[in-house]
Amino acid sequence: MRETTGNETTYEIKREFMSIAAPVLENPVVASLSRYKHHGGKTRLDHVKEVAWLSFLLGKRFSLDYRAMVRGALLHDLFFYDWLHEGPRLHGFRHHNIALENAKKITALSPKEKDIIKKHMWPLTIVPPRYTESLIVCMVDTFCSVTDYLGVKRQ
Repeated sequence: MRETTGNETTYEIKREFMSIAAPVLENPVVASLSRYKHHGGKTRLDHVKEVAWLSFLLGKRFSLDYRAMVRGALLHDLFFYDWLHEGPRLHGFRHHNIALENAKKITALSPKEKDIIKKHMWPLTIVPPRYTESLIVCMVDTFCSVTDYLGVKRQ
């Protein structure tokens, strides 16, 4: 028997997530994030997938544009350097712009997806997120990063 959440089974929820995420994850540029370490020993690809999954669940729960949330979350850290040892100075203040430019090179983005990527480091970005979806991805990203650094185990 499948586990159910409301009217949808866990299988159906995961299948819906993958129908949104797969086209992004199958892009070789995005897949290359698996070569870069990120927080707490995870790869950058692991990190963006986790942020996308949790954002998707919250987006569904609150009837938001979870498609934009998944795509924006998967692309929010699309940069190709080890930020602890190389890359631009003040990485935290700058990499969101680098990620946005890289994302624009590989896919068309909606205004909401652009805002999710550009504002995921708020309040470091100074200008706050324009959309609820952007704010939630920003908060999920922060949550995932903090728990990675603290070594908190999650399923």
